[in-house]
Amino acid sequence: MSGDATIVVVVARTKQRLKEAGAVSEATAKTPRELDLRETWLKTSAKAGVTRTTDGRYYLADKKGKHG
Repeated sequence: MSGDATIVVVVARTKQRLKEAGAVSEATAKTPRELDLRETWLKTSAKAGVTRTTDGRYYLADKKGKHG
């Protein structure tokens, strides 16, 4: 698998995990450990709507980039 294809898969899996965990707002954000994801995957997904809170939790912002 090429590097670009790997990134696409990582982002898709990360977003799915966040949705399944209900991490869709700052109030419902989860730690990488709670999500069972590598923090590097979450950081890689930042341009795809994954947002980090000041305390190190992550959530999936809505499609317009707004926070829940």
